[in-house]
Amino acid sequence: MSSRTRAFTIFALVTLITLPVSSLRADGTTKHVFELFTSQGCYSCPPAEELLGRIVEQYDDILALEFHVDYWDTLVYGSAGQWQDPFSSPEYSKRQRDYNKLRLKGRTGVYTPQMVVNGAYSFVGSKSFHAQKQMKKDSTFTLTASAVVSPDGQLTIQVDGEHPSAADVWLVSFDKQHVTHVDAGENMGKALTNTNIVRNLQSIGQWQGESLVIKSNIAPLEDNQNCAVIIQAYDDSKGRISGPVVGAAECTPA
Repeated sequence: MSSRTRAFTIFALVTLITLPVSSLRADGTTKHVFELFTSQGCYSCPPAEELLGRIVEQYDDILALEFHVDYWDTLVYGSAGQWQDPFSSPEYSKRQRDYNKLRLKGRTGVYTPQMVVNGAYSFVGSKSFHAQKQMKKDSTFTLTASAVVSPDGQLTIQVDGEHPSAADVWLVSFDKQHVTHVDAGENMGKALTNTNIVRNLQSIGQWQGESLVIKSNIAPLEDNQNCAVIIQAYDDSKGRISGPVVGAAECTPA
């Protein structure tokens, strides 16, 4: 065996050992929701964004999304200056702060990169060990959901199952991928690849204990776009804050 052939064989074995295998369930429903709170102005965020990208690529039963916060946009990093994240929104910063009020399990606080799993557990978003640990857990979702979009933008959401309390149904619109060349701030000079970037988040209905069908018209999805539905229990005592995810599904074409 030549040295080149031997090297290729070793590489192939390492690849087979280290790459996780997608755990898509037979019914095709979403098993976990990973929310990464990140910013293009954050030096430690690109490794977390790369991890989220790998999750999207390799796990069909995990809905993984990037929420770009806006509190990095006003920070000046010495001579590198200030970078305005084109995907940032104060709404996503608020969502992260609301999660912190719930005192999630894991590493609490408001920080980037932060990964929140199923609205219940939090860890530093670049820590693949914690991500793998959460992936291996059985789904605790009590509701099954589907979201089907026709070519002309007709959206049909169906939610079934049993859950003892009311829950909000959220429609999430996201871009599948963008590459941004950063010209200022902590990541100046880098080309950042972002995946499943949330562009809009809106409450579209409420689960009240019975099978639910929601129909709505949305803008027809382009090739780089998709949507998802997330059903979350909420806490009225803390000002109607969305908490544990009880069901979720990525949109599929009709």
